[in-house]
Amino acid sequence: MALTHEEIENYLKSTKRILLSTVTEDNQADVRILGAIATDGVKTYFSTQSNARKVAQIEKNDNVAIYFEAPGQEFPNYVNATVYGKARKVTCEKGIEKAAALIKEKLPKFELTEDKSIFVVEPKQIKIFNSSAELAQDKVQIVEF
Repeated sequence: MALTHEEIENYLKSTKRILLSTVTEDNQADVRILGAIATDGVKTYFSTQSNARKVAQIEKNDNVAIYFEAPGQEFPNYVNATVYGKARKVTCEKGIEKAAALIKEKLPKFELTEDKSIFVVEPKQIKIFNSSAELAQDKVQIVEF
């Protein structure tokens, strides 16, 4: 059975860390784990050092994939989600404040300092794998935005 939009949002919110995949200057995938994250609906926010390699990669190619895996899952009831979208730096003060507050809710020790930037990813597509779906064709769900 397919997950509802609300179930997808709740799943993304329950994830503690994500894997962020960007594209390098020579068109190779580059993956790293991030913990300063938050979601708002299906939007994903993350904070990073402003001089991080991922920032330069996003500036050159804003296509990203984000892998979500909620903690404590075991088969046969295992779900993961991959969000595909474009990352952009949050630049308006109100947006930065909102994103920083959401991240701090999830990661209380988070502090937004001058050397950090916040990015948002709005999905074009979310691919969900749900191992508990009864039929093989229902195990993978694609949601377009």
